[in-house]
Amino acid sequence: MALGIVLLQTACCLGFGGLTLKWLRLSGEFSPGEETVFSFVIGFGVLGWLVFPLGISGLLSDGWLFGLLLLGLPGLLVLRIPILIHRRPDIAGGLLLSIIGAVAIFDISEAMAPPGDADTLAYHFTAPKLFLQAGAIEFILRPLDGAIPYLVQMTYVPVLSLGGERALTIWTMISGWAAGGLLFILCRHHLSLNWSLAVTAIFLTTPVVVYAAGTGQIEIRTALFVMVGAWAIAKALESDKLAFTLLAGLVVGFYGGSKYIGLMFALAGGLVIIMQRRWLLHGLVYSITVVVVGSQWYIWNGIHTGDPFFPMLFQLLGRDDLVLWTKAHDLVFKDVFFKFDQPAPRNLFWLFYYPFAATLDPFPVFEAKRAGLGSYGLLILPIAVLGAWKFRSKLLTSRLTVYAALTFLFYAIWFMSGASQRVRHLLPVLPLFLLCITVAAQRLGSTTPLRFPLFIAVVATLGLNLGGSALFSFKYIKYIYSGDSRKMFLHNNISEYAPVPWINANLKKTDQLLVINRQLFYYLDVPYLFGSPHTQAVLDLRPHLIPFEKLYSQLNKARITHLILDRQTSSAGVKYAAPYDKMYKAGCLSQIKSFRARKIGSRTLPSRTKITKIVDLMKIGAHECLR
Repeated sequence: MALGIVLLQTACCLGFGGLTLKWLRLSGEFSPGEETVFSFVIGFGVLGWLVFPLGISGLLSDGWLFGLLLLGLPGLLVLRIPILIHRRPDIAGGLLLSIIGAVAIFDISEAMAPPGDADTLAYHFTAPKLFLQAGAIEFILRPLDGAIPYLVQMTYVPVLSLGGERALTIWTMISGWAAGGLLFILCRHHLSLNWSLAVTAIFLTTPVVVYAAGTGQIEIRTALFVMVGAWAIAKALESDKLAFTLLAGLVVGFYGGSKYIGLMFALAGGLVIIMQRRWLLHGLVYSITVVVVGSQWYIWNGIHTGDPFFPMLFQLLGRDDLVLWTKAHDLVFKDVFFKFDQPAPRNLFWLFYYPFAATLDPFPVFEAKRAGLGSYGLLILPIAVLGAWKFRSKLLTSRLTVYAALTFLFYAIWFMSGASQRVRHLLPVLPLFLLCITVAAQRLGSTTPLRFPLFIAVVATLGLNLGGSALFSFKYIKYIYSGDSRKMFLHNNISEYAPVPWINANLKKTDQLLVINRQLFYYLDVPYLFGSPHTQAVLDLRPHLIPFEKLYSQLNKARITHLILDRQTSSAGVKYAAPYDKMYKAGCLSQIKSFRARKIGSRTLPSRTKITKIVDLMKIGAHECLR
């Protein structure tokens, strides 16, 4: 059933995309195989866009969602059947295909296991689950992972509703692999078969791709929009046809409707697309299309908070009647969060140094060790720079110049804007970067003695990346073949999962749980409030800043009935973190049940980073405890 629903949704995306290309009269620009992949990407965005009006109309039911998937099927009739060319690869091509095949096995194993990524469980999968439970899109007043654009996650809604969790994890695998397929197509316009396979294999085994492709994280899926958008912008500059500009605006609008950072790529695309004779007309068509397509979730944010870009402009535009968020708390949040997420100074030196620094990982917040862009770019950059210089006379007429300009402009806007400096946010433009530097290096390497160092760089990168990919995927392969239960897998791979089954079985829908560990959200079936000191204003959870009596009053006002606390070891007996310890000793909290849980420090090496600890499920007492 799960596989059938995924195939239906895939066909729906192909149909929507095929109809869009037919409407734009661009079908003839592609071979049948290329048309299939481009159609999927465009239809992927169309599907996510169309789920929104269903959601705000309260129509997120199986019948309506199934009907939406059927609506795309007639578009299959306009697609041409891809022609499979049976060409026997040489030895190098066979090895590269074997590497890609191994990655496919790893990804299938991940798709067969329960989701375990923290961001995925906190909101990428949780928001669609909550929307389906409510039968409608409901506003989530929480910065960074609540009140955000959700276009990509809207494609998760039909498969989760109709096919369950297994269909959802298979869908993330397929949509992640679509990025590899699209990159291969773009590479074939400039590189040989073997080099195209090499770039695709490097991309699919890059740490940040391995980390995110099989999860609900959206960066690799927004890379689909970036690649189609870059291709369409380049074609618009080459041909001066408005149809390409319209297509560029459409997919870039999808990116903007998926993540705030997409607006930065929209700006970069606008700066490039006006570099032509009819710049005003193309600029207007592009801008209007981006705004119309990408504005859904910004309007939604504006209606509920006053700030379409919540919480960026909340001090100027925000409403004053929000219980969960106030302007005073907004200032505290921005002071803490943005300072933490921007360790590198925003200046010209760091603008050029950041890619090297992020590869070498001087700041943990970059997350380059576990979700970095790999070593390939650093290894071949000198050869690529020499190649670009040698063939500089061809740059003005090359489509790759457009790709490079879009990549650099997006990166520069992103870095200088003050956005989070986590390196995975650059994943959407990684395919363009890999393509540009590989073509430049390969052109030079094919005519000079630099061919051997280039070969060594590719082999070393693939060897290192494939080893990391295998290590990352080991727990999923083990889960499939060991016969471990779902509960055991979750207990071993999700921090402090142990209380969740008991809570779901024993707490009532009228209870409300205070949760500090956001990776538990997806698996909880009872109402909860995220107990972060920074992402809500109802509870002041900053340690030692307020008396426990005030916090106890806030907990009751927020209708919190239970909470999960880590038990700390102490010679004086049971002890908890402040201010809960004083609350417990005053009799305002009582222990319901204790659990032996695991704190997981790494998804890749859980056995080496897990710590066993005791967590207690606590119940809020009566007001008499303060007397």
